[in-house]
Amino acid sequence: MRFTLKSIKTAGTVLKVVGASWQKTRIGTYILIGAGLLVIGAFFISYVERPEYDGTYCATAFWTKQFGFQIEYWKQQNDLLNIPKGAARICYKDSIYENGLVIKNLNIERLKRLVLHTLRSWAQIEIETQRTSPDWVQAYGAGVIEGSLTWNQIYNQWLNTIMSSCDRDENAQHFCTWLRELLENNFNEIKETAASKSEHDHYWHQINLYFIQLKGLETGYRQGAKRARSDLEGAIPWSDFLLMNSAADIHDLKIYYENYILNGINRTTDETEPKNFFLPSATMITKIYPTGNASTWQLLFGHSSAGSYTSMLRIQKRYKFHYHIASNQNSNTVPGMDIAFTGYPGILASTDDFYIIKGRQVHAIVAGVGIKNENLELWQTVNVQKAMPLAARVMAANRLAQSRRSWTKALSRHPFTGSKQWITIDLNKLSPLESLYELDENNLELDEEAASIERQNHLKGLVWIAEQLPGRMHMRDVSAFFLQTVDNSTTWLASGIPYYKEILEASCVNNEAYVTNLTTAESRELTNLEAIDKFLRTRGFRGDLLDDEQSVAYGNIDIKLFAYNARLGMSDYHAFAGPVFIRLQHVQTRSLPAAMGYRGDLAPASLIRDDRLSVVVDDAAELAELQVITERRIVRDDMRAVAMSQISSSPFKWSSVAEKMATLQHAGHPDEWNFGKVSPKWAW
Repeated sequence: MRFTLKSIKTAGTVLKVVGASWQKTRIGTYILIGAGLLVIGAFFISYVERPEYDGTYCATAFWTKQFGFQIEYWKQQNDLLNIPKGAARICYKDSIYENGLVIKNLNIERLKRLVLHTLRSWAQIEIETQRTSPDWVQAYGAGVIEGSLTWNQIYNQWLNTIMSSCDRDENAQHFCTWLRELLENNFNEIKETAASKSEHDHYWHQINLYFIQLKGLETGYRQGAKRARSDLEGAIPWSDFLLMNSAADIHDLKIYYENYILNGINRTTDETEPKNFFLPSATMITKIYPTGNASTWQLLFGHSSAGSYTSMLRIQKRYKFHYHIASNQNSNTVPGMDIAFTGYPGILASTDDFYIIKGRQVHAIVAGVGIKNENLELWQTVNVQKAMPLAARVMAANRLAQSRRSWTKALSRHPFTGSKQWITIDLNKLSPLESLYELDENNLELDEEAASIERQNHLKGLVWIAEQLPGRMHMRDVSAFFLQTVDNSTTWLASGIPYYKEILEASCVNNEAYVTNLTTAESRELTNLEAIDKFLRTRGFRGDLLDDEQSVAYGNIDIKLFAYNARLGMSDYHAFAGPVFIRLQHVQTRSLPAAMGYRGDLAPASLIRDDRLSVVVDDAAELAELQVITERRIVRDDMRAVAMSQISSSPFKWSSVAEKMATLQHAGHPDEWNFGKVSPKWAW
């Protein structure tokens, strides 16, 4: 049989068609199998638990002699323990997302409201450095990573306080120009002195490290803004970083400027009168009382800062810095290497003056409030050109002090500006001595007498109070004051009225016009932190609740509560942010005049100089962070009653004061300041 060429072509064509169909069928099968695998994979993936982040960002600063600093950013993290250590590492949470609520069946609208109420009450920063790195590397690296992660909050804080205040009017501009020049000159002199003395003087070594960290913060701010491709990289000059970190000194420097710099320069007779500035004061309350058989003691402590509402970008900070006591790397680490405090963006210390300090054989708290001074002649002996920022002095004392006595001694250096009233408590001394339990049954009387003497010696140095006025400082061990009674009635209320007779006389303050002591009954009611919280709230000041003409964005802007039970060796700490208001669970048991501190045996209430009640105002903007008040006006009784009664009605809202405080900057703030308590959870 013969096959023609045509028949051969036809057969080949058929084979090609069959092969092509088979190939298409195989490809289609592969596609179906792949799609099936994708469906199965998606099904399993949907049941796999995804990581949920809470907004915590971390970074590490590495350093070598050959290459210098290198910063690694780890984005959002949950496993904070395994963040590489380097020379310094940081974890920063911009907002507080947890408020202890368990919410079921949450819809989108409720979620939005919840987020608005839980965001931005307290940010949280934790920084740890390594002892193996030189001290200057630890300080600079810590500053760089803090500045780079918090650059936007630093800018907002600067805009709300420094920028808005200094540009308000011509007088404010002149004051800020003088202040910036003074601080830069002081910094240059401090830098030179530290370079020559830090090798042999432990105090100056710590001062030097403070300013190295501040330089790192400035560098980190610029790197953070550049990394975010922001045009704000050069917005804040170095002088304003110094200014923000001198916030605690500005009140005193303003008094000096008005009375000794401007006095006699194109001024009328009325304008050359002495000028003093009174602000509603911060308040702190301390109670120490025995527990059980009086062998152990318990501490209850509360602190409420007073400040401008524009400054309320708050941060809980923890600096765990392994600095050395001396510049020699072979020296021991500082006693107070672990410092937790409440602060603000861009500031390396707690300008509202609350610290919890831990370290090698150290466990203490430090707190302060502004002290009242009506004797302006004290400033004649002060050379502000030699002033040291209070923030640097306090942080140096916190790190160096082994005892509360040594803390006050370190703070007493350069007592020029930053006048304060301080209390510092050694928590280790609240615990019993083990040797007190080793009694000889045959000599009980002798042993009990020896135990009593040993207990008294052990409690010496438990509590120190230090008070500073311009150019002078007085401090003393006041443990006996708190331990003299065992009936649960010894409490110290501090709101700026001098405690020591020497300081009271020097300040020319009339303490009879103020309520400075609690009654025995009032003290006995303070049995837990809720009672301390209630006490501070009922005595809080809210300037926004005054009438439109006298309304000011100034008042008590937070509450910090701390308790320590020596028998259990446990502490409890939490804080509230925002202008104070009475919460629903608190029942105000005292009448309004009594709650305001009114004393019937003195002048009428309208004449009592209680800073919670009488406010000095020119206008609302005068109470921004930099500006202090230049005119004193007494608030009438009826307006005072309105302010104190309305404080229980609702939390502060920026939208509610938009018309009467329209000029105040509050970038980065939530509208409503209605937050629950926050207790920071540290990782390292």
